[in-house]
This record gives sequence, C-alpha cells and structure tokens, in this order.
Amino acid sequence: MPRLRRVLAALVVLPVLGLAGCGGGDGDQSVETVDLPAGLTAYVDQSRLLRTSRNAFVRLVDDSDHTVTVTRAEIASPRFGTVTWTGEKSFPNETDLPFEVPPGRCGDGSDAHVRLTYRLDDGPERISEATATDRYGALGLFLDRDCAQQVLDEAATLEIGEPRVVGTGRASVFELPVTLSPTGERDDVSFAGFEDTVLFRNTDRSIAADTGRTFPLGPGDQPVELRLRLVPTRCDPHALAEDKVGTLIGVRTAAPELGSVASFFLPIGDERRAALRAFFSSHCGW
Repeated sequence: MPRLRRVLAALVVLPVLGLAGCGGGDGDQSVETVDLPAGLTAYVDQSRLLRTSRNAFVRLVDDSDHTVTVTRAEIASPRFGTVTWTGEKSFPNETDLPFEVPPGRCGDGSDAHVRLTYRLDDGPERISEATATDRYGALGLFLDRDCAQQVLDEAATLEIGEPRVVGTGRASVFELPVTLSPTGERDDVSFAGFEDTVLFRNTDRSIAADTGRTFPLGPGDQPVELRLRLVPTRCDPHALAEDKVGTLIGVRTAAPELGSVASFFLPIGDERRAALRAFFSSHCGW
C-alpha cells in the first residue's frame, strides 16, 4: 500500500513539473500583463541573406515616443511550435530579435504569436501578447518548403552523390547525381523536376520543373535515378559576387496536400555549394 501511494504521487507530480518547464517564462507573478501599447507592432521575417539557414527574426517597430527595452520574447506557431529569445535590447524605433525556426509542419498561415516581456522607458517590466505578421510572406515560403520536404521524405529517401564537371569552358556542364528511393509509405507523391535559379538553369538530360514530367514515388516503384545538369544562366561577374540565393535549387514535389508549385531546396551542403560556385567561374572563363 505505501508503494502504491508513492506511485500515485509520482503520477500527480510529473505533469506539474512538466508544466513548470513550459510556462510563460517570466517567473515573476507580479509582472503585469497588459495590452500591447499603441504604436508598437511586431512582424516576423526572413531576409534573403538568411535563406541558406534556418534563421529568422521578429522585427519590433515602435512609432511612439517611448524607449522600449525587450528582455524576452516567446515566438509560437502551430506550424513550428515555440522558441524563446532572451537578452536585452533597447530601441527608440525598431529592432530585430533573431531566432532559429524549428522544422516546420504543413498547414495554413504563417503569422506567429509573440509574448513579449519588456519595459517602457524607466517603467516596470510588463508582458504583452501580439500577432507578429508575416507581412512579406517570407516565413510562409520557408514553412511551405519544410512542408514539401516533409511530404517527400515520407515517400522517398533522397541521396545526393558527388558532383563532377563534364566538358570545358562554355561547353562544360555541372552534374550532380540524385537518387529518390521510395519508402513504400505513400502512393500519392511524385517528384516533379528541379527548378532553375537566378544563377543556374537546367540543361539537356536534366529534369527541369517546367517540362511537366513527374516520377511517382509509391510502393512498388523503382528508385528514381536522376542527374541534375546545370549551366550558368549568364556570365557577368557581379551576378556571382552579389548572389545570395543562386545555389538554392528547388526540388518540385507533387502531392494532394501541396500547391501546384511546392518545392524545397536540395540539401547540397556547403562543399557542393562551393563547387557549384567554382564551376560558374570556370565555365564563364574568369
């Protein structure tokens, strides 16, 4: 009987401990929760400079005469869960609170919910909750790519081989073997081609997304062995020097829950990305 009481006590205590670990985070019940002050607005965004990473930010814009000091921000979304920023940032007009986006899920909408802990001027700490609007749709594109990759991962295992350059000079082609092996878990997903970028385009014998060809990845289907073949779209040096997204190659994915142009970035990694940039220079002859 004493042992039974100890077991029951553990079952009661454990959920309480779990809630304590996932609470609001302010730790001080005396902190007042108030409406977000007039003039303070929150947005969520990801810049072009960050497209090769999972880094995004909450941008706070203040049109009032106050100096705002933020010490904590909890950013939540049904599509990626909750992440927390901590620190201390004071600003009179605007500031960015960087965070790393967890792997996203399929769904609708990309605005986030933000719970801010902050001070106005020399006032006491307070808490406000607000919607951080994805005003440019950048986070939505990010999450939709996660969704497309999640769907393809359910249907097939993606393997990327080592790159090689075939030919020389302006006749050279960058080749990268890619294999999609069906997992047998889904029968309604297809690979629908590779997308061009601002720096590179698909050339002959590469399955480009605009060809309309699809390859089913269902149970019983054979592995799809592909050869991504790329050449530069142009050869002016500043195109490479100023580029931020030209090595982000979209993998078009077709499935019932995805839009007609759903894709995610082929995870080529830093070494293959460097090889692709080096090929751009050698192909163009400078």
